[in-house]
Amino acid sequence: MSKYKVGDELLIVENPNEEKDKLKRMTQLKIDGDFAQLSWGLKIVDVQYDKPNVTLTYRNAYGELNKVFAVCKDVANFDKEKVLEKALLKAFQNEIINISVIKNAFKK
Repeated sequence: MSKYKVGDELLIVENPNEEKDKLKRMTQLKIDGDFAQLSWGLKIVDVQYDKPNVTLTYRNAYGELNKVFAVCKDVANFDKEKVLEKALLKAFQNEIINISVIKNAFKK
């Protein structure tokens, strides 16, 4: 991402290749003998709270936009951070399901 100031206006230019490279570096599965380590990168694009729900829009390592939804069952104690955490866990779960596809694509 590049930022340029033109007069009083700030222009932000997104570089999709830069974002894709960063997500690619963040996403990896390492196996070392009897040990394995999983690291996964997502870009949070948008978060919308509609008590007790949250909608998370994210971009994965392929550059695809996806949405996940989470619900805070304890409406009286609605906590934005906890319900966002729940939505992120759902996003990671969706992406991990496709781990072999992603891992094989990055080997090329």
